[in-house]
Amino acid sequence: MGHPIIEVSVRDLAIAKHIAVDLHEAVARAHRLLDKSRSCDDILTMDTLSDLSADLLPEWPEHDWMLIEQEQYHQLRLYALEAMTERLTAARRHGEAVAAGLTAVRTEPLRESAHRVLVKAHLAAGNRGAALRQYEQCRRVLREELGLEPSPSLGALLPPRCEGGEQSRLQPTGIQA
Repeated sequence: MGHPIIEVSVRDLAIAKHIAVDLHEAVARAHRLLDKSRSCDDILTMDTLSDLSADLLPEWPEHDWMLIEQEQYHQLRLYALEAMTERLTAARRHGEAVAAGLTAVRTEPLRESAHRVLVKAHLAAGNRGAALRQYEQCRRVLREELGLEPSPSLGALLPPRCEGGEQSRLQPTGIQA
């Protein structure tokens, strides 16, 4: 007869407890990444990054209850991606840190905190040029979309000669813009 996948009671209709739900697992991983008092080396994996790379049911029709659930998960996964980037950077796993940071930036290009952790990951890897390019991308997007400049704290991460970097600093020496 098999195992029932739906549990029914007088008041509830639910997925059976023995059924694994990927959303529940992703939320649990996200909360672990955000809890600085807990180690999470075992979940600093590409599987976790993959789980946190997609929004909740993006193709579903817009209903108020669904929009709230989608936004709640969207914000949780952004914070978790940023925390994952920071943890991977601290573990000197720079390539994976950059991948997680890029996922956060791709998910929310106007989120300065996502750009910040990605700049830090590039700098930790010794890639000042990549850090500067990321800062410039953030600067361009914020300017074009919101008419804002990055916060001084983001600019302060860059080496002094790059701070407030103009486009010409990204070009090789001797080439005029």
